[in-house]
Amino acid sequence: MYYRFMSSCMVQLLSRVKHFVLRSTLLLMCGMSVLAICSCASQSAPQVNYEMAKVYLTDKVPDPGQSGDFWEGLSSVSVNRHPWIGGPADANGKIYMAADQRTFLMRMEIKDSAPQLRAVDMDPSMAWNGTSLQIFFGTKTNRRTEYEDGDFGLSVWVVQENPADPNSKKVVVAKGRPLNDRQYKAALVEWNRDSYIIEMSFSLDFLGITKPFKVGQQVRCEFRINHAKQGEDRSVIVNWRTSTDDAWRNPTTWSFGIVEKKP
Repeated sequence: MYYRFMSSCMVQLLSRVKHFVLRSTLLLMCGMSVLAICSCASQSAPQVNYEMAKVYLTDKVPDPGQSGDFWEGLSSVSVNRHPWIGGPADANGKIYMAADQRTFLMRMEIKDSAPQLRAVDMDPSMAWNGTSLQIFFGTKTNRRTEYEDGDFGLSVWVVQENPADPNSKKVVVAKGRPLNDRQYKAALVEWNRDSYIIEMSFSLDFLGITKPFKVGQQVRCEFRINHAKQGEDRSVIVNWRTSTDDAWRNPTTWSFGIVEKKP
């Protein structure tokens, strides 16, 4: 009788242990699944309180100056934060981005109360100190204080190669130093007394982007318009989001963008 009682107790105990182990395993697996889902969600959609910049992925981007209605209906980045002095009446702009498997294309529509042509022989390190644009872009989303592979900074300005010929205006782009004509394509779509439009494209390889963009991919970027009065040094900077003057050297100040399929 005693042995039968002990045997029954052992069976019940083993059953309870088995149930406890099974329940604990299921709870652990559920917890790991939740963590994995949260991790993936945080990677695919960062929680930000602003509209992320859009890079539109398409089969083939047009050449600069030949875009036609390519940009119609697409979202732009509004560059209108004035961290120092000045306001929208001085300068502001919209920037569009697109890419295919090999090429990165940009369109910059700039309102500037007094756009200035720059000297043909200007020191490129002084591009910021007058009418110009600056683009900062990276394919990595980790916080970092120095440039890494896939990060690049571009300076853009306009010159007139022949002072007597208004049609000799040219878009100059520098990546540290001025690029040659084989390294980029650019078109000055418009140049007016209070505005200008530039389109330009680059191969992904040249920019240090080693893999084609994918829909849903996150990027980081910042944009700047430099404004100067007639015959004066830069007096106003206009950023997309940062309130600092550090975007040119510190990727931590860049904000999020995302790659979307072009409608």
